[in-house]
Amino acid sequence: MTATALIPAWLGITSPPGLRVATWDAGEPAPAQEVLDDVVYFVPPYMCDMADVALGARMPRLQVVQALMAGVDGMADVLPDHVEVRRAVGVHDTSTAELAVGLMIAARRGIDVAARDMLRERWDHVRRPSLADSRVAILGWGGVGRSIAVRLAAFEVTVTGFSRSGEGGSQPVERFFATRGDYDIVVLAVPHTPGTEPLLSGSVMAGLADGCLIVNVGRGALVDTAALVGELQSGRLRAALDVTDPEPLPPGHPLWSCPGLLVTPHLGGDSEAFVPRARAMVERELAGFAAAFRA
Repeated sequence: MTATALIPAWLGITSPPGLRVATWDAGEPAPAQEVLDDVVYFVPPYMCDMADVALGARMPRLQVVQALMAGVDGMADVLPDHVEVRRAVGVHDTSTAELAVGLMIAARRGIDVAARDMLRERWDHVRRPSLADSRVAILGWGGVGRSIAVRLAAFEVTVTGFSRSGEGGSQPVERFFATRGDYDIVVLAVPHTPGTEPLLSGSVMAGLADGCLIVNVGRGALVDTAALVGELQSGRLRAALDVTDPEPLPPGHPLWSCPGLLVTPHLGGDSEAFVPRARAMVERELAGFAAAFRA
């Protein structure tokens, strides 16, 4: 009996020994059931919805789902219990960290404001906070959080990392809640799980320092959106969000008109650096799976 890996064609993955590769991506008709019957390894489309992932429920031999996203929220819920779901470890660290630092600089130095002022031919010289000398808390000390810290090292800031374990040079996240008023910038770089929803509740945000900048490159549900709207409208806090709740942010949503807010449309991991890193990761993981499968 043949065994198949079902993978988006744009990854350009060739068949490792013992497996054949079939291709499928979002928007395409589902493969014939006889193809699905042979699938043992499935790479859903990038930025897919759960309906795409749920195709795996029609694959009776499926063993592994390899996500192309760092977050795999909800994937296991639409798949059989025996299927292993793997995150895209390391694929998005560089691009997401790059955007996070860019959001900090843009928001602190008012680059987003200057861009809007250009449309009105308005010259408005204002002294604004710098990134230098800022105290930065990074919530999430995985690949993305540590990559952000590495890039911030050149900007003369003080970085404190927080994680649930408090390991690897980080502090326990409970310590952040106790000291949250000490930071100029709070960065969210954690996955969305039931235990982190929302990590920044209204009461937590109320304890942040006046003028604190919230940078979210994790998931929108990590922040209480209604409470954030209130803080932004009052002018007490600022935010730079690559992810929102809801997402996409619909027309007319209160966040669009909030002062002190910069929004990017979930661009964190999706740069031109993504494709070669995703290809290398899938090739490596698939080769390891194929070797174990043959055994």
